[in-house]
Amino acid sequence: MISTKEAFIDAKEVSRILGVGMTKAYAVIKAYNAELDAQGYYTMRGKCPRKYFEQKIYGYADYYNPDDDLTRKAGMAAEKCHCQVKEKVQSS
Repeated sequence: MISTKEAFIDAKEVSRILGVGMTKAYAVIKAYNAELDAQGYYTMRGKCPRKYFEQKIYGYADYYNPDDDLTRKAGMAAEKCHCQVKEKVQSS
């Protein structure tokens, strides 16, 4: 099971990633939580789902999770079976 720390991002981490102050970080979280609340999702004050934050900021959900990168997975699988990857995997 995924821990709360892995599932949610707090204002301190948002501040560090975006290079903004804590006040702005809380405003970002509040805006994202308002969007999620309007869609009917449960939200927690001061925390935002990490995947939603990454999707909004970077355009895709797994920016910080290289294990979910398809190209990397193909390379790792090829290494395990002592093969070579001939084509790059296209992400959708």
